[in-house]
Order: sequence, then structure tokens, then C-alpha cells
Amino acid sequence: MASSGIKLVCIFFILSIVVPCFAKEYVVGGRKGWSPGVDYHHWAYGKSFRVGDVLRFIYHPKLTDVASVDISSYALCDGVTTYTKDNSGRTSITLANSGAYYFISTNETRCSSGLKLELHVI
Repeated sequence: MASSGIKLVCIFFILSIVVPCFAKEYVVGGRKGWSPGVDYHHWAYGKSFRVGDVLRFIYHPKLTDVASVDISSYALCDGVTTYTKDNSGRTSITLANSGAYYFISTNETRCSSGLKLELHVI
């Protein structure tokens, strides 16, 4: 009985080391980063985001920020209700779960002009 418990611990340990090795790192928006004028739908199209992948948002911290929001806040560009918000200029977010993710600039003008990203993690 103890032997099977040890096996499970070993398997979990090995997976915790191996699985992150397959994670990808994406700079949101590519060379243009998180800035107005980038088509983020086009940028995300064709990419297969997976649990463990990391998104890097690079932007000018005095001009904008990045916030993780729900679908309603995403649709309305509502930066008041956020899960997380950062204005450091270099925001890293690990995609920890499968499902939909929504990111916006809390500057309503910038968000309304397209500074928002929706993606799905498998």
C-alpha cells in the first residue's frame, strides 16, 4: 500500500518537472507589444495557448496598463471590476487553467480602440 503512494508521489514530481518544460512564452503583440494599433485578435489567431504558457505584456507604464477581467468587463471595456491589474510596463501572466481569458487596458479610450485581448487556453 505504501509502495503505491510512493509511486504516485514520484509520478507527480516527475510531471511537475517535465510539463513546464513544454510551456511557451508569448510576447503579446509581438514586436509592437501591448500598444494601440495592434490587432490582437489577428495576433492570437492560430496560436494554441496551453496551461502553463506565459504571456508577457510589454508597454509604456505611464500610458496604459493591463488588467485581467471577466467577459462582461471585456465587452464593455469596464476597467473598474478586474481580477488583476498591473502598470509596471512588463507584466507576466501564467495561464494556469484551461478556458477563456480576457485582458484589457483600463484606459477606456485605449480599450475601445482595440487594446484588449481574448484568448482560449486548452
